[in-house]
Amino acid sequence: MKKRIIIIFLFVFCMVSIIGCSNSDSIVGTWKEEGGNSTISFYDDGSCMDVPIHTLTSADAVSYKVQEDGRLIFTMEWDGPVDCEKCDNEDDALNDRDLYYLNGDVLILNEKKYIRK
Repeated sequence: MKKRIIIIFLFVFCMVSIIGCSNSDSIVGTWKEEGGNSTISFYDDGSCMDVPIHTLTSADAVSYKVQEDGRLIFTMEWDGPVDCEKCDNEDDALNDRDLYYLNGDVLILNEKKYIRK
């Protein structure tokens, strides 16, 4: 009886740990601009395509990394990294190009709203 209780407890503990560590706000996927025709894509391998982030030299973002603190760092084609800070408010992200917002199927990046396809 004691073994069963321990096994059940360990099973529940493992399930809670797995669920607690899951990331429901993954940026991976293809996103379509709301009210527009442009799309951007983020891939599992860290590459990205058609991201509307550019530097003074018009360099394109070729890869990305989401930091533990939520910052989104883009590696640019010719220039150094560009980073965006994550915020919890859509309006803030829509009014500040240095912020991004991600919640489920909604992404706001570079003051534009995208919906996951």
